[in-house]
Amino acid sequence: MNNGPLTFAQRWTLFIALSLATFMMVLDYSIANVSLPYIAGDLGVSNQQGTYVITTFAVGNAIGLAMTGWLTKRFGEVKTMLVSILFFTLFSVLCGLSITLPMLVFSRFMQGLIAGPIIPLSQSLLLKYGTSETHSRDLSIWSMIVITAPVLGPLLGGYISDWYKWPWIFYINVPVGIFCVAAIWIILKDRESKTEKVPADYSGMFLLALGVSCLQVFLDKGQEWDWFRSEKIWLLTIGMILGFTYLIIRENTTKSPLIDLKLLKVPTFLLSIVCLMFSYAMYFGSVVLVPLWLQEYMHYNAEWAGIAVCSLGIAPVFLSFLAPIFMKKYGLIKMLMLSFFFFAVACFYSAFFTIQADVGHISFARFIFGFGFICYIAPLLSISVQQISLEKLPMATGLFHFVRSMMGGVGTSVFTTLWMRRTYFHHERIGETLTIYNPILPPTVGQERLALLNGSVDQQAAMLAINDTFLLMGCLFTSLIVLLLIWNYYNPESKGIEIHTTSE
Repeated sequence: MNNGPLTFAQRWTLFIALSLATFMMVLDYSIANVSLPYIAGDLGVSNQQGTYVITTFAVGNAIGLAMTGWLTKRFGEVKTMLVSILFFTLFSVLCGLSITLPMLVFSRFMQGLIAGPIIPLSQSLLLKYGTSETHSRDLSIWSMIVITAPVLGPLLGGYISDWYKWPWIFYINVPVGIFCVAAIWIILKDRESKTEKVPADYSGMFLLALGVSCLQVFLDKGQEWDWFRSEKIWLLTIGMILGFTYLIIRENTTKSPLIDLKLLKVPTFLLSIVCLMFSYAMYFGSVVLVPLWLQEYMHYNAEWAGIAVCSLGIAPVFLSFLAPIFMKKYGLIKMLMLSFFFFAVACFYSAFFTIQADVGHISFARFIFGFGFICYIAPLLSISVQQISLEKLPMATGLFHFVRSMMGGVGTSVFTTLWMRRTYFHHERIGETLTIYNPILPPTVGQERLALLNGSVDQQAAMLAINDTFLLMGCLFTSLIVLLLIWNYYNPESKGIEIHTTSE
């Protein structure tokens, strides 16, 4: 085994390969968002059924992320990373070749499951083979990739769907995957991490899969099945409670846990998890919701919907180099508070849109949101690993990104459902005013005019529902700022940019 330092060329090649693998994987979270109408139409299903393409990927990825720590111990970091990228590329091809919705949903689930270790291992390998001088820079650039990939997803997905065919949103992963596998294998083939015969926690895997799957289907189908008036929802609720309850009990009592929940006893790690749960759910919910609203009610095509939201990535791409400088000067907690401030401002700005809002207004709101990302992921990641030893780094990053992935799916379901329910609410309230005594209605109203009137009411109701949703997001981001203020008051020493300790 070669333990010598990497050369300058090897470090940069490895950095590019790991960054591309991360970009490819995160891109697949959102690239299908604006392509759903094309996929649904081609496969002969409704747009609502098509959302399984997004949520099943999130469920599979959440399970795969939770298994990262065990896979790394059992097979080593390098092998796990290579196999993940290789099979992710293979299932990308199968997604493109799918001719039925069940085939596509299965391929997307497997794609997410097998890709679970890619993000946490790319992060830990960057820290492991970088130098202490480059840690903050590498983490900032890597964080920028994690941020911008979901933003570029709708733009790229819309362009491909409009000008080519939707399977190409998956085929583009093939050349990137081949390059990443080749580069990582050439550089790290003799640098495998230590392995140990850790017994597989099959019970933990089953309980995790049960809890996450029931939670996601519960959120996805609750609106369609009328929530707790449905026996199916009650069964999913019971499965979710039993799955997560017994998972927590088992992981706290077994000698070789699938998820090391004792990491939550580390104060800074727990703080990062709490902030991540709420902030990422809102972020990813908005990433899915805005293009969906633009296409369904504002009559945008997929390409223009992508253009309207892609401004979110402008500030992170061009200003991410400032993150490590500000983190060193002002501290991690203050940087995170500034991030949530920009998020809240963008949400409150979006909460007062009207149907006259054009691409410029929508893009400006997303642009403000992007400023928050300059000081979001890098400080949050640094806080999460600040008090974690090198030995527990893969497990900690795996748990961190498991929560991120799961909350991405939860955010999609929760805020989409909230938007739909508020749309129905506002449609009913507006409809109550459209009587024969309302002077805006013509004396004689035929079927054609009624259809046009109903379409206008739908558009207004969806707009008001979007406002309600962003108003709630703004209030929640403000609450996170208050939480960090309280933390900073009781922990005034929480600053700096330590990445992790070297021993425990």
